[in-house]
Order: sequence, then C-alpha cells, then structure tokens
Amino acid sequence: MGIFGFFLFLGLAFADRDVPAKARVAKRCYCDLQMSDGPFPRQQLEQLYSISKNCSQRLNALEFGKPTQIIADVEQRLKDLAKRIHEFKEEYDGELYSIISFRIIEIEIEELNYLLDQLQEMCSRNNDVSTDLDIQAQNITSKVDELEKYDRLKVVQQNRNNVILKRSLTSCQSALLVTPTPYITPQPGSCSFGRLKAVSYPKSSMLNHYGTSYPYGNWGKDPLPAPGKEDQYWLAIVSTSTRYGTTVRTYDSYAKFLTKGAYKDVTVKTHSPQGPGGLIYGDAYYYNCYNLGKLCRFDMTTNEVVSAILPFAGFNDQFPYCTFSSCYSYTDMDLATDENGLWVLYATEFNVGNLVVSRLNTTDLSLLESWNTTVFKRSVTNAFMVCGVVYATRFLNSEIEEIFYMFDTTSGVERNDLKIELRKALPGIQYMNYNPQDRKLYVYSDAYVVSYTLTFD
Repeated sequence: MGIFGFFLFLGLAFADRDVPAKARVAKRCYCDLQMSDGPFPRQQLEQLYSISKNCSQRLNALEFGKPTQIIADVEQRLKDLAKRIHEFKEEYDGELYSIISFRIIEIEIEELNYLLDQLQEMCSRNNDVSTDLDIQAQNITSKVDELEKYDRLKVVQQNRNNVILKRSLTSCQSALLVTPTPYITPQPGSCSFGRLKAVSYPKSSMLNHYGTSYPYGNWGKDPLPAPGKEDQYWLAIVSTSTRYGTTVRTYDSYAKFLTKGAYKDVTVKTHSPQGPGGLIYGDAYYYNCYNLGKLCRFDMTTNEVVSAILPFAGFNDQFPYCTFSSCYSYTDMDLATDENGLWVLYATEFNVGNLVVSRLNTTDLSLLESWNTTVFKRSVTNAFMVCGVVYATRFLNSEIEEIFYMFDTTSGVERNDLKIELRKALPGIQYMNYNPQDRKLYVYSDAYVVSYTLTFD
C-alpha cells in the first residue's frame, strides 16, 4: 500500500571449486525500485483521525438533544391549547367563564412563546456548529479520496461491497425468520378504535331556538359536509302536532349556533318531513315523507326532492319508539349515520314488529343491504349506528337512559346485556344520531339539544 522506496540487496557469491581461492571473485547485484506516488502520508492520516474524533464529539446527543425535547414539549402544548380552545368554544357559559378561560389561554401562549424563543436561540447556535462541521466533513472527504489512491489492491472498495452484501443478507434472513401476524377476528361490536364502552355526561345542553313549545325535533352536524360547510350545524323542529315540520335551519359555525347568531332557513315545500327521525348527510336532508311509507331526500343546495318506497315499512305510528308508558309520535322511520354511510332503522310486519336495519344508497334511496333483528321496536326508546353496529336504548328513569342492546351487521351477533348508562338532561329522548366525523352523539330531548362524547376501548 502506498509508494515505497526501498533498497533491494542481493548478494550472490559464486565459487568454482576448480578455481583456486585467490582466483575466486565475489559478485554483488544492486536493484533500486521506486514508486512514482511518493511515500505514504502517515502524518496526514493521523490528522484526519484527529479531525474526525473532534467532529464526533461535537455531534453528540447532548448538543442536539435539548431542541428535540423542546419541540416535543411545544407540540404537546399546542395540542392541549387547541383542545382547550375547542372546549371553550363548545362550552361557552357567560362572561365569568370567558374571562377565566381567556386568561388561561393567554398564560399558555406566553409559555409557548418562551419555549419558541429558546428553540430559536438553540437552532441558531446549532446552525453555526453544523455549518462548521459540514466544512470539516467536506475537507475530510477530499483528503480521504486522496488517500484512497494508495489502496492499490482495492481493499477499501471491496470492504464497502462486503458491507453492502452483508447488510442485504441480514435483511433477507430477518425477512425469512419473521412470523406472519395471525389474523385476529374482531369481537362483535368492535370498530377499528375499539368497542363502545361509555357515554359522557352531556357536553352541551341548551333550549332549542324556537322554545319549549316544540318538544320534537332533531339537530347535528353533517358527517359528509359539502366544501365550505365543514363547520355548519343544523336544527329542524316538528312544528305541527308533533307530526311534521317544513323548515331546516343552518348555522355557519357552532359559535353562531350557541349564540343564536346568523342563520339560514331552508323550506321543504314538497313531501314535508314527518317525525323527528331526519338528518343531514352529504348536504342533503333525509326523512320520512309526510303520511307515506316512503323516504325522501331533499337537496339543501338545489331544493330538489327524491323519494322512494321503504319496502314493507310501518309508518304513521305503526311501529314507533316507546317507553313503558307512552310512545314517541311518528318515529317509525329513523335515519342514522356512521362510518359505513347512511342507514334507516324501522320495523315491518314480516319481522313481527322487530327492528330492521338497512343501509341506503344515498342517491336513489334504494336498499343496499338489510338485516332483521329480534328486538321489538316498541320496546326501544331510540337507536343509533356506530361502525355497522346498531345500539338501542331503553328508559330506566327520568335521569338515566340505558344502552342495553346491540346488533352487529358484520357478524350477525346480538346482545341485550350491555348496560351502558346515558345521563339525560330531560326525561324524554325524541332523537339521537351518531356523527362519525367527531364521534359525538347528538340528541334532541324534550325541546333541548344535547351532545355526548362516546368512549371506546
């Protein structure tokens, strides 16, 4: 390796036994071999080792670890701040609460600014260090390239190839030794994020904007909003004899909904909605057509109405939701949404009044799939869907409703022993629907609009 100047000495003594000793002649041959590249620069190699060691010491974890910790702290604080602002927006409850909440938010913002200043200072300092190290690394690279020409047997290059081959071999062996993850059949009633475990206390509760004279209605947020309507909330009441209503009121934001701010009223002039079972999905209002065994779809933008018969479905109070002492009028057809789309919950004489679950085509209202359950619809006070699972409630007392029943459309498994309690704002529940976008349960309860957060395993 390298260029070596060396002196080769060959001593050759020739002796002829037939020649007298005095006549013997000693002969010597000299061979001087020199390489054109000069001697190997050992001192330069030692300098490279020294520079490399210095770079390694400056690039230790302590030099750049603290900014990483600060970034993680900032990210967590931003998440907490966003959550606090969201909760404050939802649970606004007067001036005192507003002042306290704003002060807490101000303190958190000040702490964030302090952390960001620290981070900026460290990043500036580390940028200088990394610039210097980058220059040194470039110098080392150039000098190593110069030294590599002394590797006449290509030892370094071959070593690199060996490392690559070894890494590929290790990766291949690891892949062969990996045991495939066995498929685990999900438990009935499970979503990708777990099974329904509990329902929170009411997150918000307020009288609807029309007053106590309207105990039947529905409200919520579109799970599949049109562009520009992502923050829109809607409210519809049953205005005449708890049977039908013609107006759907929309608000651009939850803040406007809470403060009864600017709104837009849309009137359904053809096939008025009957009962409180309607909802908005994909910028269209779906409901039971007035006095008919049909479902209707009202386009909130074009005002066009599409209707279709719901085969064999009971209507006009044939199979409503009921408590043990009374029934909720005209709740025969209950629309529902979840992660799988749009559903309708109803009962038929063919299924002896038991609950039927059907998934709908959102355009023409045809049935995509249907399942017959064994729970009598009149024994249920209300129902909703989550991940293809229907959950039914029953009245326990004026303060508590119980989610007691589930039917999984994927596995066909039924259970009637869930015992998940739901704390009520008022005794009656005329409407409930799950929104897969925010995983909240929207409830209309004796003229009050209430929301709940669902908890999953």
